[in-house]
Order: sequence, then C-alpha cells, then structure tokens
Amino acid sequence: MTLFALIALLSLLNTILPDFIRNYLKVSRLWGSKNSKEIQRLQAEVTTAREQVEVVRNAEHSGEYARTIKIMRAERKVQEAEANLKSARGMENLLKMGIDTTAFYVSKVLLFIITFIVSVRNRGTPVMIIDEAISLAPFTGLLSFPTGVANAISVPAWAFSCNLTFRLIYGFIEKRKA
Repeated sequence: MTLFALIALLSLLNTILPDFIRNYLKVSRLWGSKNSKEIQRLQAEVTTAREQVEVVRNAEHSGEYARTIKIMRAERKVQEAEANLKSARGMENLLKMGIDTTAFYVSKVLLFIITFIVSVRNRGTPVMIIDEAISLAPFTGLLSFPTGVANAISVPAWAFSCNLTFRLIYGFIEKRKA
C-alpha cells in the first residue's frame, strides 16, 4: 500500500510542483540583486540627462540656432540613456526568465528520475491485486506486465495512470480558472 501512495504522491508532485515553481515561487528573485545596481546607475544617467535638457532649455544662448542645437544634443543624450536602460532591463528580464525556466525543467527532470527509479526498483512488485470477481479482461496482461501476477496492477501502469489522471485534472482546473 505504501508503493500505491508513493507513486500517487510523486505523480501529483510531478504535475503541480513545476508549475508552482514557475508561476509562484520565482526562483529568479534570489539572484535579482546583481543587475539592479547597473539599472540604478543607468536610471541615474537618464535623470541627469533629463536635468541637463532642462538646464539647456532654461539657459540664455547667443542665438536661436545655438539654443536649438544644444537642446537637440541634450535630448539625444536622454534618448541614448533611455535606450541603454531599456536594454539593461531587457537583459535582466531575460536572465530571470532563463533562471525560472531552468528551475522548472530541473524540478520536472528530478521528479521524473525519482519516479523512474521507484518504478524500476519495484517493477516485479504489484501495486495492488484486484479480486478475481472483477474482470480486467482485455487489459489484464497489460496492467500486470512485469509482475506476472494475475489481476494485478504493476508499478509502471500505476505511475502512467496517476500521471495521466493528475495532468487531466490539473489541466481542467487551469482551464476553469482562465
């Protein structure tokens, strides 16, 4: 009976945990402080460039042409600083997305490996033996394949059915949310 519950629990974790890690845990928050200094520096550059534009606009110049040229140069500096800031934010978001995606797949692979090891180590042990009164006629051999016990459900068959059932239920719940 413990094998029954263990495989069901592993299948449930394999269904829920990766999406929980991707959508709610956000592992990337733990590594977010590195780039924030760069973004703060670029934000300060943008602020300084905007202040420079205001200084140039409020200053008295020898002519309208010189004033216009100086304003254009100051505005170009603002645009360059904003482009650099936008690029740095994009790189930070890309890094965070990569970390979250890696954590998602690592959790999936880890749970798959654990389920696979449990399945291989217990392949000859039936998860449950069904009474002879209940007939599994067309599927008897398939459900009890590696065990060789009549009317039994093997570990691989139970793991497959649990994974399929939990994914269907989880997909239905997610579809109902949206």
